[in-house]
Parts: sequence; C-alpha cells; structure tokens
Amino acid sequence: MKYRIFYILTIVTIVIFCSSSCKSRSAVAGIEAYNIGEYSRAEKILLRHAKTEENKYKKAEYNFYLGECYRHMGLYTRASNAYKQAVKNNYDNPIALLYMGDCQRQIGRLDDAAEAYELYLRRIANDRQAKNGQLSCELEKKSLDILMPKNQNNKAMQDTGYQLKPVKSFNSKFSDYSPAYVGDDYEVVYFTSMRTAKRRRKMNRITGQGNSTIYVSKLNGGEEWTEPEPLPEPWSSKIDDGTPNLSSDGKTMFFTRCPYDDNAQSATTTGEILTGNTAQAFEVSRSGGRWGEPKRIIPGGDSTIMVAHPAISPDGTTLYFVSDMKGSVGGKDIWFSHRDGDGWGKPENAGGIINTAGDEMFPYVRDNGVLYFSSNGHVGYGGLDIFVATPTETGLVEVRNMGLPINSMGDDFGIVFQGNKEKGLLSSNRGNNKGIDNIYSFNLPDVVLTLEGSISDASKRIPDKAFIRIIGSDGTNSKLKPNEDGLFGLNLEKETDYIMLCGAKGYENQRFEFSTRGKSKTEKIPVKVTLKKRD
Repeated sequence: MKYRIFYILTIVTIVIFCSSSCKSRSAVAGIEAYNIGEYSRAEKILLRHAKTEENKYKKAEYNFYLGECYRHMGLYTRASNAYKQAVKNNYDNPIALLYMGDCQRQIGRLDDAAEAYELYLRRIANDRQAKNGQLSCELEKKSLDILMPKNQNNKAMQDTGYQLKPVKSFNSKFSDYSPAYVGDDYEVVYFTSMRTAKRRRKMNRITGQGNSTIYVSKLNGGEEWTEPEPLPEPWSSKIDDGTPNLSSDGKTMFFTRCPYDDNAQSATTTGEILTGNTAQAFEVSRSGGRWGEPKRIIPGGDSTIMVAHPAISPDGTTLYFVSDMKGSVGGKDIWFSHRDGDGWGKPENAGGIINTAGDEMFPYVRDNGVLYFSSNGHVGYGGLDIFVATPTETGLVEVRNMGLPINSMGDDFGIVFQGNKEKGLLSSNRGNNKGIDNIYSFNLPDVVLTLEGSISDASKRIPDKAFIRIIGSDGTNSKLKPNEDGLFGLNLEKETDYIMLCGAKGYENQRFEFSTRGKSKTEKIPVKVTLKKRD
C-alpha cells in the first residue's frame, strides 16, 4: 500500500500488541524491526523463523507480522499467503482475515477475498471496512466486462474514457510517484523517487528501496522530458522527502519529510509505548530561482502529531494533509487547517463522508477548489483508488470513484491536473507484482457524438419531401432533410435525451427516442427509419 508514502508514517507512536510470550529471543530482532517500521529488514528475519518455528502459536504470530511487512511493502501475493498461514495456525486476532481479504482483492482473487470478508464479519459483525470490501469484490467482478458493463446504473463501473500511458522518462526500476506541476505552463514536474545513486546502493531498511527524494524533470523543447535530477540542498537523499505540492504561483512548495533516527529504540516486550519518529510537513519559498530553507508546518501548534501529504488550496488559505491524530475516523484521515498569520490554525477533520475506517491519503485540490484523494476504505476496484469530493447544493460533498481506467486493481494515487483540462499525471503500481509505483499521464479525448440516419420505405424507395425533426432535452430543435440517398446526420450534445419525429406525405409518422447520457467515448449512433404507407 502507499505506506511508502512513507512507510515511516507508521512509526509514530506504536503500541506493541505482541505479548512477550509470542517472542522467542531469536525472533526479537524481527519483531522489533517491524515495530519501528523497518519492514524490509523485519521480513528477512521473520521469514526465517516463520519457516522453522514448530510451536503453532508462535508460527501463526510470525506469519501475521510477516504478512504485515509484505502488505506495507506492496507485495500483496506474499502478504496474502502469509496471512493465510497465520489463519491456518489459528491466529487469534481476526484482523488477519480482513487484511487477507484486502490483499486477495488486490491480486484479483475475488472469490477468496469475499470468503475472507465473510469469515471476518462473522466475528466482527457489521464492520464497515469489511462490508465495503465485499461491495468492492462485486464491483471488480462486474468491471471485468470493461467494454460494455451490464449495470448501467453504476457509474463507477463504466469506462470513463480517459487514456493512460506510463511516462517512461520519469520511471525507473524503483518507485516513482506523487508528481506535481510547477507553474501554469506545465513544462516542469517535481515527483518523488526511491531510485538510488549509481555509486551508492544503500537501501532503506523500511522499504527495501532507496530513500525518498524529490526529483525534477523539464520539457525539452516542448516535446521530450529531460533526465530527472534530484533537487539540490536543502533536500538530501539521507532523509525521506516527497509528495511535493506547489502553490498556484509556483513560488511555494509543500512537502513531506520523514526524519529517521537509526538509533531509535523499539518498544519493550512488556507492551510499553514506543516513541519514534513522525512524518512532518514543510513549506519552502523560492526567490531568484532558488529554494530557501524549509519551515516546518505545525497545525494548531502541536508538534507531536503526524502531518503528511500537504496540499494547498488554490487561494493559499487552506492546507489539507494526512494524519492519524486523535479524532480520526479510521487509520489515516484527511484533515485541514486554515492559515493563521505566519502559521496554521487548529486541525479540523474532513468528516465521515470523506474519511472511512480505512486510510484516506494523498489529498490534492484542483484549480476549481475540488478535492481529490485516495482511499482504501471506500468501495473501489483495488487497494487505493482515486476519489473526487464534489460539493452539492446542500453544502455537503458527494464522494465519487474516478472509475476505470484512472483506477485499477492496484494502488492508484497522487493525481494532478493541468488546470481545468482533463489531463494530467497520476501514480499507480498496477500490473506490478513487486509493488513498484510508476507515473502515468492521462487525458480525456474530446467526445464526438454523431447521429447517422437513413430513411426509406419498405421497398427501399426514398419518399419525396421526407422530414426529420429532432428535439433535445437541452432545448435544441433541429429540422433535417435527407439527401438523395435518404441519408441524414446531426452532431449531438453529451448527456442529452432526444426525441426524433419522421414522416413524409402519404406515410405514417414515426417517433424515436435515444440518448447520449453516460457515453464517454466518440460514437456514431445509427438510426434506420422505414416509413409505412398510409392505408
């Protein structure tokens, strides 16, 4: 999952749920590595002990934590198998069933996932996250018929018509994600990368990849993107920096920094609380083409809370961010804070319509003020899906899944648009069994809808002075005449219902109805009119 957003987001204040009895001394290092978020290092240790442990209870415990490591690393097949072993060995916490279902859904094992959710609901009745998981399984099964979904009432099922392709210039064999445009010409892009320098192959003990660093690429002559380069100081590959977000004028950048202390201590086996490092948000201004010194963002003056994935509103007065602070609806929630002088006011939760029992992350505010975010708690197609929160006339918001192909069975997140155009960039690990994220470009081609009709009688004769009148629900009223071959046509408007009246002298009039609602791709709508002579 996007806990690489960063995985250190989980290193805030961790309470150890594993009792001392579950840990043999030889496995302490693996459990402790997990507890401080070093999933890559923990996986290597736990895998060895999960294979060799003979005690059934301990074997279940080790497999559960092994599954947790894989889940946080985005290795869902391995995670599913580890959770399955934990359940097989009677792991006593039912959360293993929920996480197993989530991972099985990620890799397309929809029937297995549905069964895992059902088993979990038998133990934890009416759990919202599990119920949404079941609904997501149903949605994904129906979405396998992508070209023509049968359930036309489910808008999220329909292919929305967007076209996606990976941006090869940005992507490496490591995770590249969370792009951001710099300026309104959209010729400069910042993004997060976990690639490693050629001369320095040291890997992050949390992710098994390099540290997260902000890179920059520019359009060369308006056609090709330049080779990405890391931003110079005050950014450094020695710590995790990422998820850049730019102000409307491109002069202020907001980003996440995850300082990591190699000397951080794990919690004790008696269940004491571990005080570790926490994700922090920063803002930095640019003057004369150079970035200044980053300033930490501390909403409400509380420096102990997690603040990650900052996203500024177009007017610069509201900052959205991710936190698991007290008052969160689920795991990680979307919060916001209003600018207060040189600082930021008390955090406010975005509410239960946006936030769920799962995780909501990667907020982004478009130029029109509409909020986009990713979630694994709302009904969707895979792990993290991209959603849009649209204001309604009641003053509330309506949360809508962005649909296919913006979303997939993988993790989809970090979307940005080019102003009000339906084109931009997003991040996804779709189709990658190693959990590696790539950056994709997307755009919505212009939809051209055309009526193509023909009119004749039963003997294929073109009636004299035939007429066609087409009335649209948008108020349009068109009168058409067929050509000598009986053919006629009309350009149609999107999301419109039409009534067509046809006739000719000596023939009975005919009435047709058709609609362009829900059509997201260019299409020619054929209508064949066969007039019947009057008796």
